[in-house]
Parts: sequence; structure tokens; C-alpha cells
Amino acid sequence: MAQITAAQVKQQLSALGYTIPDFMIDAYICKLGSISECLAAAGHDECDLILIQVYAVTLMAITANTQRISSQSAPSGASRSFNYSGDVKNMRNALRALDKSGCTDALPIDIGPSVGFFDVVGG
Repeated sequence: MAQITAAQVKQQLSALGYTIPDFMIDAYICKLGSISECLAAAGHDECDLILIQVYAVTLMAITANTQRISSQSAPSGASRSFNYSGDVKNMRNALRALDKSGCTDALPIDIGPSVGFFDVVGG
């Protein structure tokens, strides 16, 4: 089975604007070991295995760190803006589409509840 590397995960996280400590990436990759038998038994091809693993580790990392710095300034008009990721649900949907056997369901990925909209009209 293809195994992703910390360098691949760092590339993915960097492309999304996140910086996660190496030891955390290593721990998330370690968590993949708990689902390796399930993934192997599910018969995924190598490309799907790489995508499933990268998406799973990325989601574990960014759902544990739900904000990212989108801008900052200083010479003391100090300012920092954060972006709370909206791409998480799209990535989770892509992971679910690839992992039809549900192997990644046991991983610590929490994208939070869906937000709905309702309108109250008074009469």
C-alpha cells in the first residue's frame, strides 16, 4: 500500500495556507496506521489511496486548528486577521466520495455541524 510522507502533507497544508508542526503531522500520519488494513481490504487503487491519506491527514490537522492567519501587519497598528476555513466541507465530501468503504470514519475528523438557514415571516 502506498504511504504518504510528511513532506507531501506539508505541501498540501501549505497550499491551503496552514502551518502545522512536524510532530503533529507525524502523529496524524501515525493515526493512518489504524485504518491501513481497512483501506487495503477495500481494494482502492494507488491514486485513490494517496488522495484518501492526504485528505484524511489534512482534515485531521485543519479541523484541530480551525483558524488560519489570512493577514497581519504591525509597526504598531498591530492587526491580525483570521480565516475560518470554508473548504473543509468540500474536502470532507471528496474524502467520503473516495472512501466508499468508510475506513476514515473512525479518524478524529470533526468538521462541525452544518449550518442551516430558516426565515421567519410574521403576519
